[in-house]
Amino acid sequence: MSVPRVLLSNAPFHHRRLEDAFAVAAEAGFDGVELMVTGDPVTQDAAAVAAIAAAHRLPVPVVHGPFLLLTRRVLGTDPLEKAARTCVMAAALGADLVIVHPPFRWQHEFRTWLRTDADRVGAAHGLRIAVENLYPVPLGPATPRLHTATHPEHLTAHRHVVLDTSHLAVTGIDLGRAWDVVGEQTVHLHVSDHDGGWGDRHLLIGEGHLPLAPLLGRVSRDVVAPSITLELHLRRDQLDDRAALVRTLREQRERCLDMIGRPLAAAA
Repeated sequence: MSVPRVLLSNAPFHHRRLEDAFAVAAEAGFDGVELMVTGDPVTQDAAAVAAIAAAHRLPVPVVHGPFLLLTRRVLGTDPLEKAARTCVMAAALGADLVIVHPPFRWQHEFRTWLRTDADRVGAAHGLRIAVENLYPVPLGPATPRLHTATHPEHLTAHRHVVLDTSHLAVTGIDLGRAWDVVGEQTVHLHVSDHDGGWGDRHLLIGEGHLPLAPLLGRVSRDVVAPSITLELHLRRDQLDDRAALVRTLREQRERCLDMIGRPLAAAA
């Protein structure tokens, strides 16, 4: 049985230096960093990221394109341009996976591109392009489905899928049912907990009540080389206490490894 790849996302460090995320990830024992491209110019510069990664001896196997509302102008405003430029960055970093968000319902050209051309473009760069599940956005009394992929069934048209456990919780989707539908297409997971509160929580494992252990147990049985990112919300007080933060993230990584059923010693 292969050792899982457990990464840390730099997303919680978006108001900090990118180097801080790498330093903490290295000290806490992660296998690498999932780079989320943000408004920070350093995250948009492959050479700068590569230098930081090399300094901390951590790879960047996964690059998350700038598809958040806050990054709507990063790497262009056209989702096709964003995806293309993210692929160039990812290839320069030696990544094997690029994550994109599903199109908004009105982004017909992007939706067609994902279904017909994304695999070819990814392969040309030596990587895969995977679509992440999102969730309905509450707007007043209504909760319209702005994205095309909020349920597992919406992802079946894509060859490569990223499942986000917090996003599934917001949508009200059982984790096991999601795996039943797209487990064979899932190449990566964003793992975090959820307590049933409003919105996309990305809580630390154990702060909510998602059945993460059964899901990760299935992942370990069904996938030859599991690939996981802990994408966690970290409060300012947690980020400010470096020693406590490292302990917390190390514990989170070990809990994840324990649930997926891999020996901690082998993954350390």
